[in-house]
Amino acid sequence: METVDRQKAARVWERVQAQPQSQPVQRLEAKALLGLIAGESADASAYLQLSRRFSGQQSATLRNLYEQEQSHVACLRGIYTLLTGEQPAVPEVQSRLESTGAALRRCYGREMQCLAAYEARRGDPEYGAVFARLAEKEREHCHILLTLLGSLPKGK
Repeated sequence: METVDRQKAARVWERVQAQPQSQPVQRLEAKALLGLIAGESADASAYLQLSRRFSGQQSATLRNLYEQEQSHVACLRGIYTLLTGEQPAVPEVQSRLESTGAALRRCYGREMQCLAAYEARRGDPEYGAVFARLAEKEREHCHILLTLLGSLPKGK
């Protein structure tokens, strides 16, 4: 039976424990990127439609969300183009007829999905900083949507 050098083992464990635990980086795939582009495009469309149901500051806020989502779409399209060498083909978004509250809730759910997807890609060696920025914007969008939902008159 072999004897263990306790001092050597202690040094090895110190080195192992001193190394930061890295989180697995989700690999960036073109197909997943197309899904993100489609989701952001759907949100942009929904915000534009919703901006027409409101007036004043709330309408302006939703119009601003529309413009930000359009910017996200352009950014993601740029990443896709760099990854694949091609322009992404994203199907056109079909609008739904639903109540204002239901539309805001659906947008909130999609914002949370995008937030999770961007957070998972923060460690990407090439685009991590971009995804971190997109995640930050999605958090802001969630806050705005909850504020709008909380200010809706009953039954809307």
